[in-house]
Amino acid sequence: MTLEGQVAVVTGGSRGVGRATCLRLAEKGAAIAILDVIDPGETVALLEERGASAWFHETDLAQPEQIEQAFVRLDDAWGPPRVHVNVAGVFAAVPALETTPEVWDRMMDVNVRGAFFAAQAAAKRMRTNGGGRIINILSNAAVQGFAHEAAYCASKGAALLMTRTLAVELAQYDITVNGVGPGTVHTDMGAEYLGGGPIAEHELSRTPLGRFGEPEDIAEAVAWMATEARWLTGQALYVDGGFLATGLPDLG
Repeated sequence: MTLEGQVAVVTGGSRGVGRATCLRLAEKGAAIAILDVIDPGETVALLEERGASAWFHETDLAQPEQIEQAFVRLDDAWGPPRVHVNVAGVFAAVPALETTPEVWDRMMDVNVRGAFFAAQAAAKRMRTNGGGRIINILSNAAVQGFAHEAAYCASKGAALLMTRTLAVELAQYDITVNGVGPGTVHTDMGAEYLGGGPIAEHELSRTPLGRFGEPEDIAEAVAWMATEARWLTGQALYVDGGFLATGLPDLG
């Protein structure tokens, strides 16, 4: 299945996994609409170099009114999306006993509330346009506890259950909702988390494939869900090099 003649919305498409997702969906034929607070100039240039159409609306995902405004303008520019991908997210490594209400609220505002209202805006339009595909970028932190990441893990756990619930409610409109849960990926966020210290060594020691992910690894899973996964909804695919499958590292 291709996405020729279809619109794909990508939140957080300015860099990292978001940029890779934009480029991969464009290869499938989609016109790419980016919602982000960061100017996606480099992403747009790469898309246009490849002959793809690109559209951008500056949107703070923590502000539901900005999300709706972006979709209204997209209605006028291109029409309803066939694919919507929630990539935009924020991260903080803060001990639980030092987590402030501001840190907690920021995680929830972007990673959960923003993703929900963006998916809602997309689904309302898909409902009257024959269906669509919604894909949420989750994390292996949605199903496993990580020290110093209580707020982040809680937000991704909430996003996982949101994905499953939306899948149940929206199936009647031929809208599938699935998630991709990355492990640690070479992005700006990933670099901040790893810092080149002992955390990086520990993660690699229990990652059977022996490397961190690249944005393209995640984008490939998204593209499959957006095109080929016809009878899949309410599921999460963890693209993490085998990290979640590992108990102890292989010391043999």
